[in-house]
Amino acid sequence: MTLTTKTRRRARAFLPTIALLAGAVGLAACSKDDDVIAPIPTVAVTTFKDQSFNFTTLHTFAMPDTVVHFDPVTGTPLPVSRQFDQVALNQVRVDLLARGYTQITEPSTVMPDFIVLVGATATQNFSAFTSFSWFSLWGSSPVWGWYAPGFDTSWGIVAPFAVTTGPVIVDRGTLIVDLVPTLSVNPLGKTISTAWAGVATALLNDTVTSTTVTDAINQMFALSPYLTATP
Repeated sequence: MTLTTKTRRRARAFLPTIALLAGAVGLAACSKDDDVIAPIPTVAVTTFKDQSFNFTTLHTFAMPDTVVHFDPVTGTPLPVSRQFDQVALNQVRVDLLARGYTQITEPSTVMPDFIVLVGATATQNFSAFTSFSWFSLWGSSPVWGWYAPGFDTSWGIVAPFAVTTGPVIVDRGTLIVDLVPTLSVNPLGKTISTAWAGVATALLNDTVTSTTVTDAINQMFALSPYLTATP
């Protein structure tokens, strides 16, 4: 699998647990936006986890049926193709089922152990794990029906591992998969917490195919052997 991307002069955060998908050989084209002629880089697949979380407590999940595209806080979003949204959702589900997890189809009556959120960045230099109000993005999904008090736009999402990793800046077209344990709900602070995240940088740019998307998601799980439903 080969992915062609462009290399630009911009600051990037160091990402831990990185796997590079199938190295590519070639040259990036030169253009007016200060592209650098250099060997074509590979897609970096990275995973993050909350070191204090006990992943063996997870057995069931629910997930919204859409890939959210993260717009910039200010400025104009840079559109990302939705051609592979369903491919990404299907592959995340396939990998979870293969790891022994059970999908809850009626989360309004049965509380799942965790919610899976899939998103893509529609802006350059996106700060991946900065707390934000998630309800306006995923709140209409029935996967939140198990929470009787109900959520609203005042609720935020936090990533405990961001305290140690620091700012994680990613490019446009980056695919981000978040695992949110339902027991992480904090009614007092009005937050939910991410226990694990898989990141494929700039995956949805340039020569993306169904294969590159499925390979990247598979690699997220390959880097996370602890994501297995135990009896």
